Amino acid sequence: MLVKALAERRGPASEAALLYEETAESRARRAVLAAEMKSLPQPRFKGRPTKKTRRDYEKWLRSSDDED
Repeated sequence: MLVKALAERRGPASEAALLYEETAESRARRAVLAAEMKSLPQPRFKGRPTKKTRRDYEKWLRSSDDED
């Protein structure tokens, strides 16, 4: 990808597309990444986690820190 300019402010994607030029290599890399993402297993949870799920996750995170 070739960056042509930088934006002065955050704006819509249509304006951002004018600021760069996509190369064949970057398109190919993006296609490979999309295929890899598609092959990954889908998350079990949909939407916002429950309070219990969040607490379990935080407990798991803290326990993995203790093992290091």
